[in-house]
Amino acid sequence: MASPEALHPLSGLRVLDIGREVAGPVCGRLLARLGADVIRVESPGTGDPARRRGPFRAGAAHGESGPLHLYVNEGKRGVAIDLRTASGRDLFLNLVAKSDAVVENFEPRVLGKLDLAYATLAAARPEIVLTSISTFGDGGPYRDYRATELTVFAMGGHMYRSGDAARQPLRMGGWPSQYLVALHAAYATLVALRLAEERGVGQHVTLSIFESQVTAHAQAMVEVSYYAEETGACTPRGAMGLRGVRARDGMAMVTAQEQQMGRLAELVGAPPELGRVDPMNREGGRRALLEHVARWAEGHTKREVYELGQAMHIPASYPADPADLLASPQYRHRGFIESVDHPEAGRVAIPGIPFRWAGSTAPPRPAPRLGEHNAEVFGGLLGLSGAQLAQLAGAGVIA
Repeated sequence: MASPEALHPLSGLRVLDIGREVAGPVCGRLLARLGADVIRVESPGTGDPARRRGPFRAGAAHGESGPLHLYVNEGKRGVAIDLRTASGRDLFLNLVAKSDAVVENFEPRVLGKLDLAYATLAAARPEIVLTSISTFGDGGPYRDYRATELTVFAMGGHMYRSGDAARQPLRMGGWPSQYLVALHAAYATLVALRLAEERGVGQHVTLSIFESQVTAHAQAMVEVSYYAEETGACTPRGAMGLRGVRARDGMAMVTAQEQQMGRLAELVGAPPELGRVDPMNREGGRRALLEHVARWAEGHTKREVYELGQAMHIPASYPADPADLLASPQYRHRGFIESVDHPEAGRVAIPGIPFRWAGSTAPPRPAPRLGEHNAEVFGGLLGLSGAQLAQLAGAGVIA
């Protein structure tokens, strides 16, 4: 009978994750949850900045318990190598020779300065796949420009379509562009690995966060290309017409198309005539109905607004906070929220991967402490002795 590990679709693949903070490490995590042996490579001493992003649980070591680190590095083994040193570079290339892919999200110039460009990696292993994520890609006039999440959300076109048209545009919270490009990077890496297996040669896969952003709203560009040239306009912000109402415990969202207005009036106890669209007073009738909706919502929790609306086939919702997500009965039913015991942070809730299939995913395992698997990887995989490891540690090459 095959071992549980053999049932994971990426069992037998080894990936070196040398990324920073979000995009590269999230790509690595996706591959790890599918069974790949992902080795997280960080700098000795401080590790990746994700380790130092709070908030932190009282008494937990700050360098080991940052929530971002606990999520993006879950499922990986961890080593610490100073890639700026000749010995660290040689050690890393020895790992490359025993790996299938390398994932990174530095600025395009960084790997070349470290003398770890694709040609160097391919000399160590011709079949290696290098996946590089950067803000604007590895070429073009913006190649070396720097950006924040706000920059790419705006320049990638999302901000134009976000928020009310009468107010300033909005950006999403967190790092949505980083997570989106990580998904693209994961499947691009798998495609490149398939080609490497078939043809015996690797390749350098490059991704642009700027381009990745557009894929989430590309229909707008198509719209402009064939429609706006004639009309001089395209769909404005706020066109969806979502309305926020105040529930007992927070905000909820209630909206209805014309054919749903009667059901909405029935739900909130409004006069039936308000549910009938009057072509002569369309906006006035809608405003009057929304006043009833607002009074009705004040007597219910946001989740009740959502569930009672949905029961009437009305697209109600509410802005869920992280606690709402953890308590979601839908997530619980599908087993999406898992938990893992971390030696520094304690028990941590970890979202799984958002799909199901006949195979299995690797079980959750805690994000590695800095250099936690040095002996296991450098000794077990590369065959270095205890004395050699001690010498490298003494020179600051590993930690």
